[in-house]
Amino acid sequence: MIKSLCALVVMCIGTEVFSQKIDSLNIYSSSMKKEIKTLVVYPSNNKHQKLPTVYILHGYSGYPKRTLTKDIPSLVKLSEEMQMIFVLPDGNYDSWYIDSPNLKYETFIAKELTGFIQKNYSSDQSKTALMGWSMGGHGALYIGARHQKTFTAIGSLCGVIDFVPFGKEYGVPKLLGENPEKWISYTAISQIDKLKKSRQKIFISCGIDDPLLVQNRKFHEQLISMNIPHIYEERAGAHDAEYWSKAAVNQIFQLHQFFTNHD
Repeated sequence: MIKSLCALVVMCIGTEVFSQKIDSLNIYSSSMKKEIKTLVVYPSNNKHQKLPTVYILHGYSGYPKRTLTKDIPSLVKLSEEMQMIFVLPDGNYDSWYIDSPNLKYETFIAKELTGFIQKNYSSDQSKTALMGWSMGGHGALYIGARHQKTFTAIGSLCGVIDFVPFGKEYGVPKLLGENPEKWISYTAISQIDKLKKSRQKIFISCGIDDPLLVQNRKFHEQLISMNIPHIYEERAGAHDAEYWSKAAVNQIFQLHQFFTNHD
């Protein structure tokens, strides 16, 4: 179900102006019985060929409009230059992109949203990535590992690998209850075994001044010990938009290169 569809808008990013197609949608989730705000950015000069599609998950407390204006403001330009579709769903502030008793964001992202995009846009199902930062990085790793036929690539930027140590302060109890032992199976790190036979391209990046660096390094080391191919990068930066706005551009370039060489 679409409540509003706004094609062709003009976005001002910094001092540059780009004429670009950005659809503002309310996509109905049958699993949650509600509509989810989603922005879809796509090239204005597409000749109806199937395009690589990247689903981008925002961090804790984020929302799609902020993604375009603050978190990754270069997305509009990148869509045109890379000939890629970017899909920005609302993660309900602190859903952690999991299926909990009351919310079904894993189901929405991996099945309902992807199904809608593939039906209504020129999306290449064989070139589909899931990426995000912070809470969204957790979502990309968690959902990506569990839906390998849907996503051919996964990207995490300063992602939360394990939210158990600080979950009480970030909305996890209202999703999964008060017992941290019951949270463990919903963390990104708990899904690592599923990546053993994965053919997905995996990208992980974290800032050297980020408090989540230790988690990301540990995840990287575990992937190495399990012989799971991946690309891991550390860059200057902390846990903020200044870091992930730049790191995201680099990861999108890596995804573009992967999709260009991917049959």
